[in-house]
Amino acid sequence: MKRLLRFVLIGVVLLAQTSCFKENDFIYKKTVVEFQATVVTSLAVGKTYPLLAIKNGAGTQTTQVNLVGAQRNNDEVIKFSVDKDNTTAIEGVHYSLNGNTFTIPAKSSFGNCAVNILTGAAPTGTIKTVDLVLTLEGNGSDITPNENYKKVGYRISF
Repeated sequence: MKRLLRFVLIGVVLLAQTSCFKENDFIYKKTVVEFQATVVTSLAVGKTYPLLAIKNGAGTQTTQVNLVGAQRNNDEVIKFSVDKDNTTAIEGVHYSLNGNTFTIPAKSSFGNCAVNILTGAAPTGTIKTVDLVLTLEGNGSDITPNENYKKVGYRISF
């Protein structure tokens, strides 16, 4: 009986000690957008983004964009741009954009960024590919791009 009482007393003391620990749960409160292809695809050599291989004249290419954070009650218009420093494709020859925005619907965590790959002329010289790199910009207020996953590239082969 003394032994049982000793174990119960030790158990009560241990429980009392652990109840005093402060909860250190980390709650992520920011809202960011990121390209799904950049999250799940290996990065291109020497780049901070992947290069997705597509054929010349492939038509409309859509890439899923994730909303990381709380879902919104209203549609969110997200801006994107062409990274001029890393893009060798020429707008109107190799690709066209239908505006520089897309929408993430209300109560959703996903949107689709679309670009149209045209049937363009092959570049001169020995290189038979051009690159198109897109960069997310967010909504201009409280949704920002995730710095690690804000770019995606398309390598257009001829």
